[in-house]
Amino acid sequence: PMDHHLEHRAEPPRCVVAGAGLGRLCCELAALGYDAQGNEHSYYMLLTSSFVLNHTQRRHQWRIHPWAHQSCNVARDSDQLRCVTIPDVTPGELACRVSPGLLSMCAGDFVEVYGVPEQAGAYDAVITCFFMDTAHNVLEYLEVIRHMLKVGGIWINHGPLLYHWADAFQYLSTDELSIEISLETMHAAAEKLGFECLHQEMAVSPYTSNVHSMMQTIYNCSSSTMVKRR
Repeated sequence: PMDHHLEHRAEPPRCVVAGAGLGRLCCELAALGYDAQGNEHSYYMLLTSSFVLNHTQRRHQWRIHPWAHQSCNVARDSDQLRCVTIPDVTPGELACRVSPGLLSMCAGDFVEVYGVPEQAGAYDAVITCFFMDTAHNVLEYLEVIRHMLKVGGIWINHGPLLYHWADAFQYLSTDELSIEISLETMHAAAEKLGFECLHQEMAVSPYTSNVHSMMQTIYNCSSSTMVKRR
């Protein structure tokens, strides 16, 4: 969808990947010629992405054991200690196709970083992958996305609505705001803010799943493309 809507720009289209995680999607976008900036709030993600991006020389260089501490739904003893090698593509392989200055990471809260006046209309695209449900107030995320996009800019979203703060009262001693709305209501709110939906479908997606586990978590994700009309 991005190629179709942004192909006639004179400069490399400026894109933000919100909740960039380990930075893989940012690297892929930059390798395709986009000016890609990843935004991430979690120190766990930032430290790990920095390690992989800056200290990897070959494919499958590092061995990790993601399920070593999972003792439930284990079919075979060997499954629990099974290793996974990372990465499947080295950052250098992608970086050789990236022009200088087209890849960056910005640490901080999405609303605080991109909701300021200086970011108004600064970007051609915002990509949210398994991100929208991390909000305390998903409507605030929508407002910030609209704020930072140029007119004609696009918002690409993929993910479920597993609102992360919905059950925070069960494990936190402080009250945390959590606004949980349906996908239908989220899209209606986006249209009220000036977005037009170009494409919407549901797509089955796993998330950090262990294919050998006796329990599988599968999301029926919303996958959509919207354009800011005003």
